[in-house]
Amino acid sequence: MTTRTRYESTYDEKFYLERVKRNLGWLGDTEEEQLERQFRLRDAVVGVAGCGGIGGATADRLMRLGVRNFKLADPDHFELSNINRQFGASIDTVGRNKAEVVAEQVYNTARDANIEVYPEGITPETADEFVEDCDYVLDKIELYEIAARYTLHQAFRRSTRPQFMMLTPVFGHRTFFFKWTRDSMTAEEYFGVPVDEPLDEKNVRRLLSRFIPEMPDYPGTAMLDKWFIEDRECPILASTPPLAQGMLASRLAQAITGLDQLPGAEPLPVTPGYAMLDTQKWMAKTVHGKWW
Repeated sequence: MTTRTRYESTYDEKFYLERVKRNLGWLGDTEEEQLERQFRLRDAVVGVAGCGGIGGATADRLMRLGVRNFKLADPDHFELSNINRQFGASIDTVGRNKAEVVAEQVYNTARDANIEVYPEGITPETADEFVEDCDYVLDKIELYEIAARYTLHQAFRRSTRPQFMMLTPVFGHRTFFFKWTRDSMTAEEYFGVPVDEPLDEKNVRRLLSRFIPEMPDYPGTAMLDKWFIEDRECPILASTPPLAQGMLASRLAQAITGLDQLPGAEPLPVTPGYAMLDTQKWMAKTVHGKWW
């Protein structure tokens, strides 16, 4: 049986408001509006499935925004190659479970967060419990782990509490945003890779075509095929995950506080639509509906 770590804190409102007070100027036109929105952040429960390049850093950023309740899941352990980009990865944490390290570091920053850790990751045995009580779920599961991803999405669809799920992969200088609701296209239909089939070249290419609706034009196909198809390893430029985690934390905070409902706010498309930001081409776009 897996030993599960739980961090439980004692809430001190004076301490909390002092550490988040720089948020307040952007949360409303009155002090009452500002506090009401900040307390929405305080009370939200966010599940982060996958604590690698983007997931762990997003949990950290959300905690700094004032979110106090987390569920973190990841069965993987830090490796040397993670140090280029992953929150929590260092020479001292190589070999340790990612979810446990991220929880420890996020908690110790302010010590007023409540965190439940799932070091076994998302499995048929843990998925429903993980999703239970979450208001929002972030799908940060590794690209090729299609069975765990489907298991998480199925638990989301069975649950009535989470508002939506988000997935934000990065490729080259691009980050993509996918949003799932209970009325959107399912992950199984969107990715189209049967869980009982091997991840052969055909299925990997199908998977990549959905994760990367618009493939970067550099480097060339042969080099990217070597990484994605032959080596089954996702190349990640160290400067791109911080872009994704910042945008993800920002959009999630807007949803929690209702700022995404203000006049002029641009709604994120639901899957199969997507949003994309490319810092090399200095381009942002949204695509609504089926695009293939």
